[in-house]
Amino acid sequence: MNKFFWNGFCFVAIIVALIIYACANRGYPQGGEKDVTPPQVIKEVPESFSTNFKGKQIDIYFDEYVQLKDINKKFVMSPPMKKKARVSLRGKYVRVTFQDSLKPNTTYTLDFADAIVDNNEGNPLGFYRYVFSTGPQLDSMELGGQVIDMQTQLPVLGATVMFYQNTADSVPLTDLPSYVAKTDSAGMFRVTNIKDDTYRVMAIDDARGNYLFVPSETKVGFIDSLIQTISFPMTVYDTIHPDTTVVEGRRTKKGMEFKVVSKDTIVRRDFTMFGPTNLFIPMFDEEKTQLYLVDEARKERERLDFTFSIPAEHQLKVRLLGLHLLDKVSQDDWYIEERSAGRDTIQLWIKDSLVYKIDSLVAEASYLRTDSLGKRVLLADTIKFYYKDKPEPKGKRKKEQDSIPVIKFMEISAGVGSTMDLNKNITLEFDRPIVEDGLKNIQLLEMVDSVLTPVDFSLKHDSLKIRKYYLGYKWKPETEYRLSIDSMGIYSIYGLYNNKLVKDFKTKAVEDYGNIIVNVSEATTPIILQLYQGDKDIKVLEERTIKGNGKVVFDYLGEGTYMIRAILDRNGNGKWDTGNYLKHLQPEEVKYLPTEIKLKKNFDVEQDFDMSKTYKREDPSKRKNTEGDKKRNRANR
Repeated sequence: MNKFFWNGFCFVAIIVALIIYACANRGYPQGGEKDVTPPQVIKEVPESFSTNFKGKQIDIYFDEYVQLKDINKKFVMSPPMKKKARVSLRGKYVRVTFQDSLKPNTTYTLDFADAIVDNNEGNPLGFYRYVFSTGPQLDSMELGGQVIDMQTQLPVLGATVMFYQNTADSVPLTDLPSYVAKTDSAGMFRVTNIKDDTYRVMAIDDARGNYLFVPSETKVGFIDSLIQTISFPMTVYDTIHPDTTVVEGRRTKKGMEFKVVSKDTIVRRDFTMFGPTNLFIPMFDEEKTQLYLVDEARKERERLDFTFSIPAEHQLKVRLLGLHLLDKVSQDDWYIEERSAGRDTIQLWIKDSLVYKIDSLVAEASYLRTDSLGKRVLLADTIKFYYKDKPEPKGKRKKEQDSIPVIKFMEISAGVGSTMDLNKNITLEFDRPIVEDGLKNIQLLEMVDSVLTPVDFSLKHDSLKIRKYYLGYKWKPETEYRLSIDSMGIYSIYGLYNNKLVKDFKTKAVEDYGNIIVNVSEATTPIILQLYQGDKDIKVLEERTIKGNGKVVFDYLGEGTYMIRAILDRNGNGKWDTGNYLKHLQPEEVKYLPTEIKLKKNFDVEQDFDMSKTYKREDPSKRKNTEGDKKRNRANR
């Protein structure tokens, strides 16, 4: 009996152990599926689309705890109020408190966009809107469309679109708009529940958050014509498939035949469409017009720098002050002027050693600046410039006294490496203005029958930068060259000479290059074609201008991927011109060819570019994300 009991006990114990083992998870605990369900609105106090609203706050309740993400950027109340509504979070509900008086008989829309997310996973509620009216009825019209940056042809995120019932041009500068909306990541906007009326529509980058347009400072876009709201009836027919089937039978010579018949139902739906909802707003930066002196400096003993807010096309006149200089220095010939590529910085190189050896200089600068009325006026400004040589360390000073002085040379930058493109020039830039007589000591030698032989070349002065020159030559393919400047061959106006410079290089083969031929058609204006690389940071490599239809050749191109864009040069001045709101001037149109051109060595690629077509440019950031997703998916397989 005891043996039987013991065997039975062991059997039961083994069975229990096996059950426990089978139920146990020998691996790591597995989490459940990720929560992707957004929070749901379960109650609104008062309910959305209420009329005769007289309260000071609105409460919106959710089925779970929520968070507010970038609410100050995304939340829009339309019509806007001078004192903005306060949005606060209270666990499972959001409260909107109005801090300004609501207008009578007005329909208001509270647009939260995707700012309401759940507390755990951050799932957004979606584009949630709350609507109410302070009068007995709700306005029902709506407008919508897209905002595109005219120069980049990409959607503008977060632009403030403003709608004015007062259609005077100056109203956006002084008054709040009648209604507002914000653009999403696709540049799309939609304003609902507005009055049936005619509107002036514009978009701005409202960094100040005051719904006011500041000319030449705020990014802007506008529609040329006034927009009238419309509504029209719409009918849609839907086919509804039944949940049940019908069996039909009939008697034949062979007996009964049965057929299953499914009868669809066509339902007519009538509703009203509001719009227009296909508005297009090209956005741009206006040309800055406020001219003023931003900074003045003396970063080197021999140079005075003047930096202006915008390109300074005007003439800058600087006169030295101080009785000790008036009789010794010619006020008309004591400096050499140099301008930056952007023309907003003017550098004055002091020629006279009597002047630059003085640590403290006082000068009167005469230049144009914009006054409070927006007019250019001549201003005479007294400016003090100071420069002090940096003291040398005591130990170094003692050591240098006991040794041979180090010779200081003028620096030369030669823009050439070990290889040279057949269609490029060599850029020579000096760190100081030079005495041009020394340029005759520059030598270019070509390898002819294994002997370096001097050849003639051209030397062109840069139009703005007086220290920059371009050495030009008709290079031969696959040929060795040497650029040589003997020591002390060139000297600056301050007496510094150059150190010896020798640059050996070889030109590329013709077969190293490819060509891109662009066939321009349907052009009604002069066209500026730009060949570029890069996505967000575009680098324009080459530019060609054509007066109308025809072929444009981009030659001597290395192997790689290229893109093309076109500027419709409306005024034919050879550059892209921006717009101006108060002048009713839209920016010149830019078209991006969506095709990537993959060019190989020693190949020609032809590409058609039809100027009458509308091209949609793909957002580079989204394309990169997609490519990254594909790589991750492949890695996870």
